[in-house]
Amino acid sequence: MTNAAFRKLTPTTGERLAELGLRLAVLDRAIAAGIDARAASPPFGPTNAPGLLDWIHRVGTLRQLLAAEGWQRLDHWNAGLIRHPSRPILLGTLQGNRGTGSPEAPLRSDYAKGPAIAAMMRDNDHDQFALFENVRTEGLKLWFLVTYPLQLEDRLVVLREVSQPEPTPQNQVIERWAHRIPLPPMEFAQTRTPNVDGPEEVDFPIALRR
Repeated sequence: MTNAAFRKLTPTTGERLAELGLRLAVLDRAIAAGIDARAASPPFGPTNAPGLLDWIHRVGTLRQLLAAEGWQRLDHWNAGLIRHPSRPILLGTLQGNRGTGSPEAPLRSDYAKGPAIAAMMRDNDHDQFALFENVRTEGLKLWFLVTYPLQLEDRLVVLREVSQPEPTPQNQVIERWAHRIPLPPMEFAQTRTPNVDGPEEVDFPIALRR
């Protein structure tokens, strides 16, 4: 018997998602709903309309599909998240960069995070508690469906992954990650709207209760 027989097999992407209670088919549908909404953006609408509509429909579809599987929507602090029915897992959406979906490339959020998201990342996997405010979130682990739409000449490609950031202070971009689950990119026919970034998540500047 060789040593290979004792090696722990590397889990597949599907198995890693299943550990979080997720399925790739659900993520596919949520992303596709956002792209459909992006394509339907009025040609004379605001320049950030495509990205904003994409985010609204992606969040709504993701939460609707997961709620049907027992997840619970969480609108605390207007964060637009959803919570696993039995495990301390929260899931939100986030816009990344061109490193999205590439395990060897650096990943960072496109926008700095406000106090609500920063507080909910407080108990994510990390090794430096003292850097952050004394705000507890019941030990919940915040994960994100991270996407980045890339408009090419003949198609729109959505780079994506499901990842857990390390705790990040407010007003800073997220660039340190505890876990990353890269996913294959999705391709769509060319949309009639330009790839103009819109707000990928709403994070209100609120005062947190202590």
